[in-house]
Amino acid sequence: MRKLLTTMMAAAAVTAAQAQVNITIDASQRGPQISPTHYGIFYEDINHAADGGLYAELICNRSFEDDTMEQPRRRRRPDNAQNRPAGEKILVDNITAWHKVGLAAPTLTREHPLNDAHQYAMNLKTLKAGDGIRNEGFWGINTVKGTTYKLSFWAKSDKKFKGKLTAALQSKDGQGLGKVEIPVNLNAKWKKHTATITATGNDPKAEFLLTTDKGGELQLDVISLFPPTFKNRENGMRPDLAQMLADMHPRFMRFPGGCFVEGQQSPDNAFRWKRTIGPIEQRPGHPNVNWGYRTSDGIGFHEYLQLAEDLGAKPLFVVNVGIWHGGCDPYDKIDSWIQECLDALEYANGPVTTTYGKMRADNGHPEPFNLEYIEIGNENYNFHMDNNSDQSDHYPERYIQFYNAIKAKYPNVKCIGNVESWGTDEPTWRNSHPVDMVDEHYYRNPKWFADRFEKYDSYPRNSHKVYVGEYAVTSQFGDIGNLNAALGEAVYMMGMENNSDVVVMNSYAPIFVNENDARWRPDMIRFNSSKVMGTPSYYVQQLFPNNIGKQVVKTSWTWELKKDEPEEQTKERSAQVGLATWGTTVEYRNATLTVDGVEQPLPGFDSWSTKSGEWKPAGQSVTQTSPAQAAILIAPPVINTRNYTVKAQARKERGAEGFLVMFDYYDRDNYSWFNIGGWNNMQNNVEQGFGGGRVQLARDHRFRVEDNRWYDLQVDVRGDSVFAYIDGQLNIACAKQKGGGMEGVYASTTIDDDAKMMYVKVVNVGEGQAPGSIRLKNCTVDASVEKPVEIIRLASAKGTDENTLDAPNVISPQAATLKPAQPSLIEFDVPAFSVNIVKIRLK
Repeated sequence: MRKLLTTMMAAAAVTAAQAQVNITIDASQRGPQISPTHYGIFYEDINHAADGGLYAELICNRSFEDDTMEQPRRRRRPDNAQNRPAGEKILVDNITAWHKVGLAAPTLTREHPLNDAHQYAMNLKTLKAGDGIRNEGFWGINTVKGTTYKLSFWAKSDKKFKGKLTAALQSKDGQGLGKVEIPVNLNAKWKKHTATITATGNDPKAEFLLTTDKGGELQLDVISLFPPTFKNRENGMRPDLAQMLADMHPRFMRFPGGCFVEGQQSPDNAFRWKRTIGPIEQRPGHPNVNWGYRTSDGIGFHEYLQLAEDLGAKPLFVVNVGIWHGGCDPYDKIDSWIQECLDALEYANGPVTTTYGKMRADNGHPEPFNLEYIEIGNENYNFHMDNNSDQSDHYPERYIQFYNAIKAKYPNVKCIGNVESWGTDEPTWRNSHPVDMVDEHYYRNPKWFADRFEKYDSYPRNSHKVYVGEYAVTSQFGDIGNLNAALGEAVYMMGMENNSDVVVMNSYAPIFVNENDARWRPDMIRFNSSKVMGTPSYYVQQLFPNNIGKQVVKTSWTWELKKDEPEEQTKERSAQVGLATWGTTVEYRNATLTVDGVEQPLPGFDSWSTKSGEWKPAGQSVTQTSPAQAAILIAPPVINTRNYTVKAQARKERGAEGFLVMFDYYDRDNYSWFNIGGWNNMQNNVEQGFGGGRVQLARDHRFRVEDNRWYDLQVDVRGDSVFAYIDGQLNIACAKQKGGGMEGVYASTTIDDDAKMMYVKVVNVGEGQAPGSIRLKNCTVDASVEKPVEIIRLASAKGTDENTLDAPNVISPQAATLKPAQPSLIEFDVPAFSVNIVKIRLK
């Protein structure tokens, strides 16, 4: 597609005078148009992204249903709550987030529930004034002085109750923060009550109380408390979190998942949109088994569509194809799933004269939402279409049924297909069915992304389009997401921009994490009840869509960088070899070590060092029996050379993967291994560990380990080169990385001719630095405007630096104005570990 001019030199050999980044941009040399949907967001309810997160509801377990889930939620639950008989009472102190106040005797009951959507209600028995219940919220209720909170709840009393209820906010140490008295006259019929509470103080860990003015007995359900919401929507979003999304100016929003779409254990745990619309008291919620907690479905199908509209983003709905984690419906019996998809389209797009279009109007939105994109399945087209072991049962047959049904009724809706979501760097659409675009997913290390700057240059231009629906650095990212991760992702994003005729959509994953229940790392927005921060990856995701033109301009550059201090010579380190497994029972035997051409005697396996796992030596063999990941056994000899060979025979008995032959082992965080039958027994690779993360050193090699067969394994280390063999045949040859870091400068340019604005992105992924220059051809800077050239920079002293909730702006965008040296020459600095966006106003 284009020729990139680069000059690479070792940083230690470059003097300050030589160091330079020179960029040349010819405005007449154009590339593809930028897709209008290029950058978007992908939302999934993971890490309490909904309840206790983006969804503004402050009461945790508002409907008393959270403990009916089969597996534990985030706190206490009664054993087998869902199997209790209808008449049995459950003490409230065993229920998630609720506690008694005073001498109250609150229990949960299944007698006479509010409606069919709910199993439980609260039965509150009080002895005196001031007795009641309190709720701790989602790790605290953020109470802000002067803010008005909207309260609603349902109540009745089979024994009649006339008096006053007091709803209050209270600090963690018991100080009042605002209250309201609510007169009630309750009988056996459920009635909704509403009120407001204006906070008189501040506490991010406040609690909600509901107490009576006398003794009595009443029943309560769906107790809800909302702060002001984003754009003042009813049942809306937490403003600070939603604003973080709005600041990204996403062109589309993919929802509601992810694995959240598929569910686990049964189809009832999948996302079923029809049970997520309407008043909150009519929503049963469902177990979010994939991510380990129950969801109220307060953010339902309607709220997703409304949020997309409020963000100015096109909605992209992911539908279930009759597959869930652990099971599926037969592929020739999925008509109900197809109809559910068509009904969703009618709800989003249909006129108010249709069944679901009228339902949308009744829910407050008579105008269509204009849902244009449907993704057919989530990660459902992997490798085992015959047995569903990787959620892929007959995916092509499922896909085409959805495609035909959608196109017959909604021909303008674009259909997105799945491809392999792991196990390969080159996923493909392996059937002849028509598809508008395919969804590629990549979770890798920073260097992998930086090395794929030109990945899409060679993709065919006459085929389907690509949507990179999930991508993120998920190894070597530090604690919660460091600058190195953002740098690698930024380079990859520049490559996608350069190929926007192929990659028409992309979105980072995942977005949100509540710091109190992090089930996936990293995530680009971290929060608690009162604070929110963006990782460096968030700021890259924010900067790129806000600084992009309408067409690519071809760019050439050279770079030579100067490091602050000479690079130290790499010191030889004493290494060891070993054997390992990953969730698999394996027997090894006949291990040998040859150093500098001389075989070194290895002691019996009973003398090797167990780092993890359960290793059982027996003569010349040893068996690892635990399901542990990275069960490691290390041989005693220490190796002080870069010329050695380790061999072993291996046999898999059972488990998910194959074998691991370890070499260059220094400690648990720094090592290398030959991974045979890794990634769910689908491929081989050589991996190198740095500081707890791992880098794949070669392209994936498809391979499957057979059970109960002996394999001869061998790894040759020759300097920085590694040669890996299976049964005497060379399987992988690669070179090790020195230090595990990235190095290099990358540049790309887009232009908006209408606005007369050019955007030049320059990313330096390494520790070198240099002065930089941009030389323009066939265009000049408009020096007559107030700010002819601006630069926005994201940088820090080290690539491992991170933001935290207490220090959220360690790495954040900084803007400055530049004065052009000449009408066609701009000079600026290119610091180490930096993302630089130069905005040039053109004549």
